[in-house]
Amino acid sequence: MTTDPIAASAITDEQRAALLDQYARLVATIQEITQAVMPAVLAAAEQLGTALTQAARQLQDAGLLDADGKPTRPADRPAWQTPYGPPARRH
Repeated sequence: MTTDPIAASAITDEQRAALLDQYARLVATIQEITQAVMPAVLAAAEQLGTALTQAARQLQDAGLLDADGKPTRPADRPAWQTPYGPPARRH
């Protein structure tokens, strides 16, 4: 009887074959799921791209964006200002 932990944890050829078979089935299942889901993901991504392109075109048609996608007019106030005015002074 051996006390070597590596020898004690070794698997048999039958166990190795069973593990490889399970792994092959798992890979096949993942591929099936991927092939079933990918068309829907691609269609959704295409619809999203179309919607974003249309929204950008509408913003350009409304005069809010230039041809580069940048705002056409400056903001009403500097970025650091709030719409509520300056902070109240402490007394």
